[in-house]
Amino acid sequence: MEISNLDILKNSRLAMGLALFIIAITSGQLIAKEANRTVMVWATQGDLAPGQLISETDVKSVAVLLPESAKNYLSAKAEIIGALVLTHLSKGDLVPTASITKSSQPLDQRFVPLTLDLTDIPIDLVRGEVVDIYAIPNKDSKLIAAPQLVVANISISNVLERNNSGKASVLVILSNDQVIPTLQLLADSRLVIVRSI
Repeated sequence: MEISNLDILKNSRLAMGLALFIIAITSGQLIAKEANRTVMVWATQGDLAPGQLISETDVKSVAVLLPESAKNYLSAKAEIIGALVLTHLSKGDLVPTASITKSSQPLDQRFVPLTLDLTDIPIDLVRGEVVDIYAIPNKDSKLIAAPQLVVANISISNVLERNNSGKASVLVILSNDQVIPTLQLLADSRLVIVRSI
C-alpha cells in the first residue's frame, strides 16, 4: 500500500489542527486559573470599634479575589484572636493589616461601665458602635448648667444588660483622661448616648 503525498498532507494538517486545539484549551485553562486566583482573608461578622479585643465570633475567613492588594489584608492563616482593633470596622469588612495590633504595650484606654436609663441610649445599640456622650444637668447640678458634650467618638465594648427596671448597662472604652470627668458628670447629671453617623 502506497501513501500518497496528498494523504501525508491531510494527516499533517489533522495533527497540526489537533495540536493547536490542545494548546488553545490548555492556555485558556491556565489564563482562567490565573485570573480567578482567590486568597483567604479575615472579614468581620459585626461592627468592631477601636479598643476592642477580637474574639472568635467577631471574624470569619472568606475567599476573595485580591490580585494586587492581598498584602494589605490579613491572611486567614494569621492568628488575630485577641488582637486589638485600632480603627472602626463595619460588618462584612475585610480586615486590613493596619487596623489591628498584637502590641502588648499598655494602652491609654479603660473599659468603663455606665448604667443609664433605657431612654438615654439608642434602642438598637450594639457592640462596636462609635458614639458620643452628652451630659444634661439635673435640677441641683453643680458641675454644669447647660447640656454639654462629655466625650466624642468613643467605642461601645458591650451592651451588658437591658431589663425591666428601665436601666441598661453599657461598657464604653474611654481614654485615661476621660474616665474621671465622665464619672463625675454621671454622679451630677444625666448622661445620654448619641450614635455617631
